[in-house]
Amino acid sequence: MTAILIILLVLDLGFLLLELFFFAAAFGGHTDADFTRHDFALKKELRPYADLILAGKRYVVETPHENVVIRGRDGTRLFGRFYDKEDRRGVVIMMHGYRSMAENDFSCSSEYVHNQGFAMLLVDQRAHGKSGGHVMTFGIRERWDLLDWVNYVEKRFPGEKIIVEGLSMGASTVVMAAGEGFPESVRGLIADCGYTSPKEIITCVIKSWRLPAKVLYPLVRLAGLMFGGFDCEACSAREAAARASAPALFIHGEGDTFVPCAMGRANFDAYAGPKRLVTVPGADHGLSYVVDMPRCQRELTGFLDEVLRD
Repeated sequence: MTAILIILLVLDLGFLLLELFFFAAAFGGHTDADFTRHDFALKKELRPYADLILAGKRYVVETPHENVVIRGRDGTRLFGRFYDKEDRRGVVIMMHGYRSMAENDFSCSSEYVHNQGFAMLLVDQRAHGKSGGHVMTFGIRERWDLLDWVNYVEKRFPGEKIIVEGLSMGASTVVMAAGEGFPESVRGLIADCGYTSPKEIITCVIKSWRLPAKVLYPLVRLAGLMFGGFDCEACSAREAAARASAPALFIHGEGDTFVPCAMGRANFDAYAGPKRLVTVPGADHGLSYVVDMPRCQRELTGFLDEVLRD
């Protein structure tokens, strides 16, 4: 009897450690990853755009800005960098991707957006950078954080026009938030290379590692429930898109090897509000803007001019 109890205890402990591993790999920790450091050039997909990305990073870092902090509705400290603009046309709130940073994901587009007359709020998502938290929830809790940032801008600048923009996880975050309903101040959203749901992107990544997704995904989901206190299936960008009404610009690279372009198309197809879709041939994950900058700038300008028109 004692031997059986010991075996059961060992099995329980092993299962607990396995779940802890899955949690740490998928959802846990706190990152301030900066792929614009000197060693980022080792990433082959970024190498052709090294000078452009580094110049953009310098603009984000060196342009005068104000550090701002708010509290999310669950008490989490949320940090952002606000770049004002004289005679601004509106404020663009920028949400970066999974285990990245705003200065990475918007390094190339920030200067263009700023020079188009917009103030910018570059947000550190929860469990990233200078924001608090140690659990990344793939947009599930982050969607509420975005709505809290919108509320911050509304209170600080009453009557201001707001655009929300996200890349990768940030794109799915803005679509999920749109499904909850934006206030009238939010004139539109930009979703660049977002996934359809936490479940589908986690399953996709597991399959890309040639591992059994049907076996492993339920364990990853359980890890989120056990150690993160959230359910991977609590929200879906595709389902939220069907409830959204704000005008939306979807962007996705046709050569995306991380979030398949088909996911961006699915979010676009499901989206209930006014919408347009731009796909960029050959662009890998998050690189549409640098692969075809003239077209992306043209589409951005046209979209922003349209949604800000009274």
